[in-house]
Amino acid sequence: AKCWVGSLGKTATHALVYARLITPDGKDHGLHAFVTPIRDPRTLRPFPGVSVGDMGEKAGLNGVDNGFVSFDKYRIPRENLLNKGGDVTPEGKYVSPFKDSNKRFGAALGMLSQGRVSI
Repeated sequence: AKCWVGSLGKTATHALVYARLITPDGKDHGLHAFVTPIRDPRTLRPFPGVSVGDMGEKAGLNGVDNGFVSFDKYRIPRENLLNKGGDVTPEGKYVSPFKDSNKRFGAALGMLSQGRVSI
């Protein structure tokens, strides 16, 4: 679960999520970034497998819509993979410019860190 995510409490329909990429053959390819649909844009109801909600009243900044999210057996579509570090073909084959999984993991962490520093 992730808590205190801005704009997630009541209104966000998508989130940038770093998650393990597991291909149809069951192989775990490690950490990758996904644009993840979490709520139906029309109804704002969470999709099956997504638990999301508001963190409630805070001591300050109550105008900020902080929330929490967790996933249970939630499948993110292949098309939602941000594929700089690796991709999955329509046939389900994993491809990556990084042959070394440690370098691929380092690149994923670098993208995450750069995004957090830039905010």
